[in-house]
Amino acid sequence: MGGNAYGQATDQAGPYVQISAGDVHTCGLRADGTVSCWGKNDARTHGSAGPFTQFNSAYAHNCGVTTRGDVDCWGLDTTWDHIVVVGQIGPFTQVATSVGHTIALRPDGQVHGWGVDNYGEGRDRLGVNYTQITAGYNHNCAIKQNTGAECWGGDLYGQSSPGAGGYLQVSAGHLHTCGLKVDGTLACWGYNFYDQVADVPGGTYVQVASGHGHACAIATDDRVLCWGRNDHGQAIPPVVGGPGVSYTWDGFYPPVEDAPTLNVVKAGSAVPLKFSLGGDKGLAVIAAGSPASGPLGCATLDPAGDLRPAQAAGKTALTYDPASDTYTYVWKTDKAWAGTCRVLSLTLADGTEHRAALQFK
Repeated sequence: MGGNAYGQATDQAGPYVQISAGDVHTCGLRADGTVSCWGKNDARTHGSAGPFTQFNSAYAHNCGVTTRGDVDCWGLDTTWDHIVVVGQIGPFTQVATSVGHTIALRPDGQVHGWGVDNYGEGRDRLGVNYTQITAGYNHNCAIKQNTGAECWGGDLYGQSSPGAGGYLQVSAGHLHTCGLKVDGTLACWGYNFYDQVADVPGGTYVQVASGHGHACAIATDDRVLCWGRNDHGQAIPPVVGGPGVSYTWDGFYPPVEDAPTLNVVKAGSAVPLKFSLGGDKGLAVIAAGSPASGPLGCATLDPAGDLRPAQAAGKTALTYDPASDTYTYVWKTDKAWAGTCRVLSLTLADGTEHRAALQFK
């Protein structure tokens, strides 16, 4: 599921004992300790040493715990991913890596960190006995021996502020975190622009995994449920337009851009929403009740109310220009929105949802 421009979401023959997804590549750990990767490889993400007992994929690199307990990394070596050239001597039992930093768990429960350290995310975490770790964009979370959840690093959106109670597992996404509680229920905290925090499903689960703006969990009845960002089908949407409907999406075009860009527009103006679907797909490409908009916190970019259907400016809501291969929906905004922010949601007939954030002057 999700974007597959480089083959990163293509099914692979197993068996695998663990998988982990990066930005445009995916890797799997086999029973013999070798790691196989697929997807984009211009960052050398497909090469590995090993054998490994556990590994983790990040933006354009991977790190693994070797059978001798050390941490080896491979992939892109840039300012953001410079940590891949660092070999860490163990013993370690788990590694968790992100865009610019990595943390590793020692057998005594201490955490060793390295890489980018703007908010303390790349530092050692000593004096607490942890049993599981996870790394987000600029924060980390861990389970303490007494099942309490603890996070450190960036906390602008509350991604490092877990709720009270006992947890069995935590998973850090880009700027949000989700946790599996001891009673099997889920809780999420942090950045909520795609409702990845607000739309946590009920029920009981055995594992949770957080992505860039979405999350998925395995329920006790073996179903996989996903919620949050769904612009590439990564949240397993219902097929609104019927079997076989699928579009190629590469984002909104200016003057409106995808989140987290906060687009500034004049309240009461007609705002063109431009996008491409990879060719002329007809004019029945938008799902019923869409587009829709709702209030948004300007500082946090958290949705602050229900979404309501948008109003089109003019008689023709949607047009297609073959010369530029772009669709345009002209949105009629309200003068009363001056001084506020809103989220604009566009759901297509293939079930994918695409969002933009706007500030009205």
